[in-house]
Amino acid sequence: MKIYTAFLLSVLCCLVWAQDEHKYEFVTIGGNVISYLCKEEGEGKKVVLMVSGMGLDAHSTYKNTFHKFSSNDFMLCIYDRPGAGKSAHAVPKVRSMDALSAELEAFVEFKKWDSVVLVAHSFGGLVAKAFASENPSRVSALLFVDAAHESWYGNLKSSLSKEGWATMQWIMAWEKEKHSFEDFAESASKPERYKLKKEIPITVMSRGLPHTAIRQTKMSYADVDAYNRTWDQSQIELTKISDNAKHVIMKYSSHLYDETDPWIVLEELNQLLSKVKPSPEEYQERRTSN
Repeated sequence: MKIYTAFLLSVLCCLVWAQDEHKYEFVTIGGNVISYLCKEEGEGKKVVLMVSGMGLDAHSTYKNTFHKFSSNDFMLCIYDRPGAGKSAHAVPKVRSMDALSAELEAFVEFKKWDSVVLVAHSFGGLVAKAFASENPSRVSALLFVDAAHESWYGNLKSSLSKEGWATMQWIMAWEKEKHSFEDFAESASKPERYKLKKEIPITVMSRGLPHTAIRQTKMSYADVDAYNRTWDQSQIELTKISDNAKHVIMKYSSHLYDETDPWIVLEELNQLLSKVKPSPEEYQERRTSN
């Protein structure tokens, strides 16, 4: 029995290892190297593009969702912003939300994608909204997975104690100056950049479990509660950006949902994609153009 168990574990380990091996492709945009990966490729398929959070590797964020996705109509792609995953900065420097949106726009143009469905996690929600605001005809739907809303920054600041806000400022400064070189404060400072078409289909998926890892900074229980309460409020605000919105609570998921429940995101993604499946005319048009 021990030998059989060891053999089974070795097979499973090899399967997981093989599953994580991918042939990434690369493109240089603005001097920075952008890595990306697509699956379910095929003629006539539309695109689902997954946008990761601040400083997060897209594959680590979406690994199980990415591998378990299957569709006859859509191909699924992930990409990393510079400094995350296999992407790299030419020269590390802080970039504004306008720059992050322009970078995504350049990537979509490079791929010659006419339209995309965006799946956005955490800070990636702001990047996705900024891009959709600037390129309304190129985004057919959005799925937000415990994604940030610009209102959270101000509400969090006013809700935390002096000590709690000092902790958050330290975390955000580290991200801005040392890690991701992305600036949450700047991104929240211009809410007008996030205006979307009111009819666009969106699904807002919010974590069901509170974020408690921040207790490792010795943040007080009251401030941890304020952190989660203001985040939950921001999820409600996120549902208001469209008249065609659905809100789902991921009952058993934390912020990093993929390790516990990728299935609920896949289910909701498939439901959202059913609203934007390509028509027979679109298939034929792509076949003749190619």
